[in-house]
Amino acid sequence: MKRLIAALTTAAAVAALCLAFAPDAHAQIAGVAFSAGAATDYRSKGLSKSADGGYVFATADWKSSDGLFYAGTAIATVDIPIGANYETDLKAGVRPKALGWDLDLAVFYRSFHEARDGTDADYVEFRAQASRSFGPVGVRLLTWETPDNVGAVERANWSEARLSYRAAQHLRVSAALGYHAQDNGPSYTAWNAGASIDVLPKTELDLRWYDTDVHEAG
Repeated sequence: MKRLIAALTTAAAVAALCLAFAPDAHAQIAGVAFSAGAATDYRSKGLSKSADGGYVFATADWKSSDGLFYAGTAIATVDIPIGANYETDLKAGVRPKALGWDLDLAVFYRSFHEARDGTDADYVEFRAQASRSFGPVGVRLLTWETPDNVGAVERANWSEARLSYRAAQHLRVSAALGYHAQDNGPSYTAWNAGASIDVLPKTELDLRWYDTDVHEAG
């Protein structure tokens, strides 16, 4: 519990920094961007990591002057079956361009804290993403590869395709379809659809519907 309080204190401190430097809860200092926020559900790979409840998060991200290389860290509250209360992430990646596509190749180290004793609660995963705009239409193809996931789950892969459409200057609608395959765990298909509205220059409100073909999975 002390570590959870420390995590929330850290998130609050980052949020305070953001609010001190910008009215839209986003700030950038010496090439490092800070952000903080909250949502009614923490969705990852189609499932809830907050037991269908709310969560708070804070991030710090750095990128090179040309935008090619980046690194960052994040903290978020969670409520997952292994008993963890919050999650920390470290990431590093590169964003090249090829044949008109914006690519994003990254490695992540994730750790879940306050998990039950003896639980495998950290893992490394790799992400590859390609995105492109065709006028108001955006396309994103994404895959996550996890050699050894948390708990009893071993190898896992999440692949997703997403389409978006800019309906107005500050309004975007989008939908995504993904499939999750894993060893020692249920595989499932998940999808979502929703709309994002820019309420401030760097702040958006997103309303989204999520579902899967295995409802007991989340």
